[in-house]
This record gives sequence, structure tokens and C-alpha cells, in this order.
Amino acid sequence: MEPHRQRYSVISALPRRQAGITALGFLMLATVFGLVGFGGIKLAPLYMQKMRIGTVFEDLKADLDGTGVATGTLRRDLIQRLYVEGIRVGPDDVVVTPTSSGYNVGVKYDNRTSFIADVSFLVEIDEQIEIRR
Repeated sequence: MEPHRQRYSVISALPRRQAGITALGFLMLATVFGLVGFGGIKLAPLYMQKMRIGTVFEDLKADLDGTGVATGTLRRDLIQRLYVEGIRVGPDDVVVTPTSSGYNVGVKYDNRTSFIADVSFLVEIDEQIEIRR
């Protein structure tokens, strides 16, 4: 080969490997992460409410366990404690059933929140605890 000519190589003529993401790929990825994040933001208060119900039940058991409380008083006290925590339940959602050793107290209801358009999330809350007489 002549010395004044540069050697042509096929490998060096190819472009380097590309790295990164295209604008369309970024938009798709941002949309997916945005929808998941928005869903998390909508569901977080519902799960926090479920955790508050568990705390109310623990406090109720600590205060009324072994005191010989009546069914009506137990129901009223539970509804008042839930109301203080910002949880609105109807009288039909609270179930107090007598057992051989005390009472089985439960709260069962559905909590729904809208997501996008006609899509909504449904969280079923079913907490139970036993209060001894």
C-alpha cells in the first residue's frame, strides 16, 4: 500500500455503540412510572386507614379486655374511637357477637377510590378482635 494513503478499516467506520434512551422511550417509561405512582398515591390513604383501624382495635382490647363491658357499650365505644380517627363506618359495618369467653368484635366494609375515568380501586377491610369479659 502506498504510504500517503490511510488504511481504511471497516470496523472504525462503523458508528460507536449508542447509549441512552430515545424521547419516545422516555415518554413511555415516564407514563408507566406516573401511572404506578398515581395509583400508589390513591391507595396509600386507604391502607393507612386500615392500619388505623388495627390501632383502634389494639387500644380497645387494652382498655376493655376483662372489664365485663356490655354489647351496646362496646359497639358505641368502637364507633366513637373510629370516628375520632376519621373513619366513618355505619352501624351495619360493626359486628359484635357474643362468644363463650367474651365478644368477637369486627369491622367489615368496602372502601373505594377512583383512579382514572371509570377505573377505581376497591379495598376490603375486615378486622376482628376478641374481647374477654
